[in-house]
Amino acid sequence: MNIKFSKSFEKKFEKYDSKLQKKIFEAIENIPNGDIKRLQGDDVPPIFRLRVSKYRVLFCMNEADILILKVDSRGDIYKK
Repeated sequence: MNIKFSKSFEKKFEKYDSKLQKKIFEAIENIPNGDIKRLQGDDVPPIFRLRVSKYRVLFCMNEADILILKVDSRGDIYKK
């Protein structure tokens, strides 16, 4: 599977220290393993949440690609 990153993900990801970046990146590489849940709603394609300690990564996927949408702390990730 190809992993693609959105600009909003990259912008936020750059602000984290290298230890946290490594932890998040390893969790992303291990998709579909990990603490993953589908978010409620009628989104097409469906949006999933990956939990990495107190941070959340939102992503969507199809057969060929995984698009990482955004990363943030658990309190701020779901705000628009």
